[in-house]
This record gives sequence, structure tokens and C-alpha cells, in this order.
Amino acid sequence: MVSILEKRQKQRTVKALDIDITLINKQAKTLGCSAADVIHTMCEDLRRQTYLQEVGETFDLMRANPEELAEFEAEQKLWDCTLSDGLDDAY
Repeated sequence: MVSILEKRQKQRTVKALDIDITLINKQAKTLGCSAADVIHTMCEDLRRQTYLQEVGETFDLMRANPEELAEFEAEQKLWDCTLSDGLDDAY
């Protein structure tokens, strides 16, 4: 595995619990990459998970408000019309 951090210029030391360091090092060995790569991947996964959770919560709030939901559905119908605008006939 090519290190995803090869392009990065700085690496810093972080404090972590011994059990977490053991897990990170074991995962790095299994994947054949550095501990920094494992930490970076974990951070990216957390960022994505948090983003998707926030999007889901936003949709839940919108669904609880009938006016916002109606506005969203109306806009969605407008965008759905673009699927049948004949552009795929150009191929």
C-alpha cells in the first residue's frame, strides 16, 4: 500500500491511550501501511460518518416541518423534470 501521507510535509505526535496505539499499530501492520495512514483513514471515516449523520438529522427536521417538506418536494419535482429534457437523445 502506498502511503497516503507521502505528499504531506508535516507529521505530529499525538497522545493516545495504550490500547488505541496497540490497535492502530496492529491495523497498520495488517494493511502494510504506517500508523499515520491508519489514523488519517480513521479521521476521514469519522468526518464522513459525521457529515452523513448531520444530513440525516437535517432531513428529519425538515420532515417534521410540513412547509419545509412541501418546499423541498416542489423543488425536487422541478429537478426531476430535467431528467426528461431530451438531452440523452443527443448521445
